[in-house]
Amino acid sequence: MSGFKDAIKSGLNEYYGKLKQSVEGLTPEELSWQPAPESNHILWTVWHMARVSDRWANQTVLGGEELWTSRNWAERMGMPAERYGRGETPDQVRDFPPVDIGLVFEYFDEAHASLLAMIDGLESSDLARDVYAAYRDESLNIGWILGHILAEESQHLGQVAYIRGMIKGFNG
Repeated sequence: MSGFKDAIKSGLNEYYGKLKQSVEGLTPEELSWQPAPESNHILWTVWHMARVSDRWANQTVLGGEELWTSRNWAERMGMPAERYGRGETPDQVRDFPPVDIGLVFEYFDEAHASLLAMIDGLESSDLARDVYAAYRDESLNIGWILGHILAEESQHLGQVAYIRGMIKGFNG
C-alpha cells in the first residue's frame, strides 16, 4: 500500500472509531435530541455521514450506484431513495424517521468499507483525475474529494461529540 492510501485510510478509520464511541450508550431519545430547533441531531448526523461516504465513493468516484439504493438501505430505513441530507430543512431533520442506530451503523459499516476499498483501488495519479459530481453539477478531482471527505466527516464527528457532551457531560 502506498503512503497516501495509508494516511487517508488512517484518518477515515480514526474518525469512524471515535464516532462509534461517541454514540455508545445513548438512548433513542438522546440520539434524536436537538439543542435548538434548527440544529441537527445525532441520529440524523450519523445517517448523513454514512450517506456522504457512500455517495462520494460509489457514485461520484467509482461511477456506480450507491449502496443506499443497490443494497436497499433506503427501503430498509423507510426513506426515499433520493434522500441525502444536504440542504434539508429544520423540519426535515426534526421529522427524521426513528431509525435504530444499529441499522444506521450497519449501513455505515458497508459505506465505510466501500470507501476504504475505493481508496485501495486508486493510484497516486488518480488524485489529479476529475470526476463529475452529478448532485453538485460540477467536476472535482479525486484528491480534493478525499480531503473533503476527511474534513466533512471530522466536522460532523465534532458535532456529534459536542451534542453528546451537552446530553451526558464530558465523561458521558
